[in-house]
Amino acid sequence: MLLILLDSIIHERGVTNTAQYQNRLMVYDPSQNKWISRSPMLQRRVYHVMAPVHRKLYVLGGNDLDYNNDRILVRHIDSYDIDMDQWTRCSFSLLTGQNESGVAVHSGRIYLVGGYSIWTNEPLACIQVLDVSAEGKEEVFYGPMLPFASNGIATCFLPAPCFTCPNLQTLQVPHHRIGAV
Repeated sequence: MLLILLDSIIHERGVTNTAQYQNRLMVYDPSQNKWISRSPMLQRRVYHVMAPVHRKLYVLGGNDLDYNNDRILVRHIDSYDIDMDQWTRCSFSLLTGQNESGVAVHSGRIYLVGGYSIWTNEPLACIQVLDVSAEGKEEVFYGPMLPFASNGIATCFLPAPCFTCPNLQTLQVPHHRIGAV
């Protein structure tokens, strides 16, 4: 299995070092015991998340700098084809920009959980779901809200029988299809 690393920002003495915003992609090849450079991302990002689905790596959220060196949220989604070593800008975007989010994958869906908004300078309670289970029918929708706003969240799916969590309701249908947003 290859481990993929995208560079992040470096903080020095509380000051953001803008020269460290990078788009570099590195892959670790255990058979050679070395890191290999691959095609760079289409845009620099920091505080983003990555999730693999169907031999593609999706990069979501984070921020970049605009022409005034002000931080801006990145809402577009980029995918990396592992076999072709090629990046593609997806035709769908996040509904809300999110930094420092948790991410988990289950059944062809990527769950972007919580995070931080540089627009409001507050943690977020939203969950965005990116459904990439059917090519050509990808969509992004809001999932259930967290009970509290938080950034720097670690997330995962834990397979458990439903009867062990009686108060947990499984999301069967995207919220926007049942009238709640």
